[in-house]
Amino acid sequence: MHRFIKFLIALMILISVLVASSGLFEDWLWFKDLGYAQLFWTPLLSKTLFQAVNGTILFIFMAGTLLSIRHSIVTFVNERLRLRLRLVQDMNRPVLSLSQRRVTVLLLIISAIVSFGVSFVVGFTGWLDILSFTHATQFNQVDPIFGKDLAFYFFQLPFLQTLYNAFFGPLFLLTFFTFIFYVVTGVIRFRSRKLWQKGAILIGAASRKHLALLIGIILALKAFGYYLDIFQLLYSVHGHVVGAGFTDLNITLPALKLLVVVSILGAIFAFLSLVFTDSRLLTVPVTGIFVVGILVNSIFPALVQSFIVLPNELSKEQPYIQNEIQLTRFGYGLDRVKDIEYPGNVPITTDALKADEGTLNNIRLNDARPMLQTYNQKQGIRLYYKFNDIDIDRYTINGEYRQVMIGPREISTPDLDPKAKTFVNERFKYTHGFGASASFANAVTSEGLPSFAIKDVPPVSEFTEFKMSEPRIYFGELTNNWVVANTTVKEFDYPLGNTNAENSYKGKTGLQLTPLNKLMLSLRHGTPRFYLASEVTSASKLLVYRNIKDRVQKLAPFLTYDMDPYMVIDNGRIKWIMDAYTTSGALPYSNMYPNQEFNYIRNSVKVILDAYDGTVDFYAIDPQDPILKTYMKIFPGVFKDFSSLSESLKAHLRYPETLFSVQSNMLKTFHMTNSSVFYNKEDSWDIAKELFETKPQNVAPYYTIMKIPGEAKPEFVLMLPFTPASSATNTRNNMIAWMAARMDQEHYGELLLYKLPKNIEIDGPLQIESRIDQDPEISKQLSLWDQKGSSVIRGNLLALPIGGNFLYVEPIYLQSDKGGSIPEMKRVVLAYQDRLVMTDNIGSALTQLFGEGAPQPTTPGQSIPAPSTPPQTPNPNLNAPTMSSVIDQMNQIRTLLDNLEAQLKGLESAPSETP
Repeated sequence: MHRFIKFLIALMILISVLVASSGLFEDWLWFKDLGYAQLFWTPLLSKTLFQAVNGTILFIFMAGTLLSIRHSIVTFVNERLRLRLRLVQDMNRPVLSLSQRRVTVLLLIISAIVSFGVSFVVGFTGWLDILSFTHATQFNQVDPIFGKDLAFYFFQLPFLQTLYNAFFGPLFLLTFFTFIFYVVTGVIRFRSRKLWQKGAILIGAASRKHLALLIGIILALKAFGYYLDIFQLLYSVHGHVVGAGFTDLNITLPALKLLVVVSILGAIFAFLSLVFTDSRLLTVPVTGIFVVGILVNSIFPALVQSFIVLPNELSKEQPYIQNEIQLTRFGYGLDRVKDIEYPGNVPITTDALKADEGTLNNIRLNDARPMLQTYNQKQGIRLYYKFNDIDIDRYTINGEYRQVMIGPREISTPDLDPKAKTFVNERFKYTHGFGASASFANAVTSEGLPSFAIKDVPPVSEFTEFKMSEPRIYFGELTNNWVVANTTVKEFDYPLGNTNAENSYKGKTGLQLTPLNKLMLSLRHGTPRFYLASEVTSASKLLVYRNIKDRVQKLAPFLTYDMDPYMVIDNGRIKWIMDAYTTSGALPYSNMYPNQEFNYIRNSVKVILDAYDGTVDFYAIDPQDPILKTYMKIFPGVFKDFSSLSESLKAHLRYPETLFSVQSNMLKTFHMTNSSVFYNKEDSWDIAKELFETKPQNVAPYYTIMKIPGEAKPEFVLMLPFTPASSATNTRNNMIAWMAARMDQEHYGELLLYKLPKNIEIDGPLQIESRIDQDPEISKQLSLWDQKGSSVIRGNLLALPIGGNFLYVEPIYLQSDKGGSIPEMKRVVLAYQDRLVMTDNIGSALTQLFGEGAPQPTTPGQSIPAPSTPPQTPNPNLNAPTMSSVIDQMNQIRTLLDNLEAQLKGLESAPSETP
């Protein structure tokens, strides 16, 4: 029986160890399967090594200290026990006592737990600081105060701070509790509160030497901490300055240098007390540092800031404000923005319109917000299919550069019928989504719905660029559960008449279910089904981390990822493109982005992920970024050279909207480069606003194909308009500037800021929205629609720069209030200067605004409808005349006839002239 109990205990320990290590085992299999084993081993070994070294050093200090007071602990505890037993027991009975051996074991255990526990926390979070320190890359740019290369602040200073925090905190607490113990046990006795007097403290020789060693080490570490605080001044915030200001550099900096000297002297005095018996060598330095720290590092700087700096803030802080402007602009890449003057009031001629036909041919009438609902209604096909997002991209279709809206059709197992949510269905059967749907940005059917260039399941398209040889999506934004692929159960592929098409996964990634793997993965996922399910064979593969965001975050957590990956069709396969950033909060003088922890950001990496087999490739698109170069040294071979990326994928790289938004928000203030103007905020901007669902909101950056002023051909750009900053009592919505990010070919990443004249007023998007509401005919029509069971949705208001002026375009959608209805595009509003029209199509609107000579946007190719459905009646650019447009034209003719008749009557009634 005794052996059986031992066996059970051993078995439980073994199972516990296996369960605890099963996650690590799965990660190792997964990293190796994707070809990134070093991304598994480098962090793991770095953490282990640092924790071992740091833990060992702390253990030596802690164990040495605790063992040195072991005798005092035993004596103190035994005396207390004896006193207590004498009160409650007969003196003839044996007296309990604490043995030296047990105390030794207990102190060693406590030392090991505390030291290695602290090291585990520090090593788990600080491993990258250590590797970055050893692989640091120079910025070749120095800070304006101490003249150190910026690499010191990004790579050296964080490591030194990690090192300091790893030792100072634990050793300070150890010293403090040792001192308290000596006081409680009577080893240290106070005879006077005047610590500077000789004999004020009585302490034994051994205890004095013990504390002298600890205090000497603590003060030496504190001197090192004060030295690091000198460089931390470049991150301080006082008044209007982010970074070291007048008070920091003229008051706090000398104070910190003084504290460094005082701490070093205190450490020397503490070590001298190992030889000399005067206790003041310990007490005076400690109290002196405490008093000096409060006076010169806290109180005095606050007084100077309040009484000297604030009354003369601009003159005192002006050079430091200039540092803030320059380094913040560098941190967010704003120093790369090219400023260009844009007139904004040049009359648009017919020739100017013809020169910008590339822009007119790609005016985006389809808004991604209501279109997502349309895609799910019209192309979702089945309950378990779902479109999570509609991405905007560009493709060259039949030799034409077209703006395309595209979305992947993913599997959504949470939307399965509740009765169908079985283990086999969720893990073996419904494993993947299928295909995608796409439409041209300016193509709308006569019903006001997107004219699909890719549609149905399997996907149908007449365009070779949209043909898909492998449409299956095993890895996407909605694939959140692990599945077992290639089992004896055929996987659901797509609905096919009264049956379903089926398929088996043949991708090259996935965890093989060998006997050992089965055991560990069963423990990892807490299920015996890998053994019990007869469907699982040796050829089956476990697919984990299928959500693409989780997948890349697991692989390279040291990068910051954009939350909006987008899909492209590349050589018949669906690929995901994700933007990855190198970010840091270590740039001196740079403003932190609101509610974030970075003041430096670069879009240095593009991640390409195959939707079918989940392979991941990291491409370094900015190899000159020092942070990325450091990572490339730490993880050699992980980041591929940008030149190795296929040209077909390069054609789909977008300037990320997230980065553009970050830069735009920082540019609202940091477009001002003059320190006086910046201090007074004389020229602050704001993001332009538009109406959506009747509420004003910031215009989101929008992708569009347009011809950049001065360029020869249209490009795919990301743009955003700005207005002057407003207050609660002074609202200003006129446009003051607009910014565009280029992304085609060699122009990728170029930022252009077009500034409008300050002496004229140019309407901003919200002013155009107000004019739409105030137009009698348009507001009457919108009000009529926006009642009786329907609602009006106003799409993105696009401000398109054409010929030195702006053309504003806003699509109008109508949606029934009945559940499951689809938004339909019914009208388009065009505005130019003081003219405003609402028509059925772009061509008609351009004619009304600019006359009969206005160019008519060309019709893009249209999708071939599926054989089983009636053909669509395409109206790709809303150019085909409709009944309402004919009526409008008849009304215009009737008005002209009425005017002519009135003039003739006026001539008849006028008195004749006398010869």
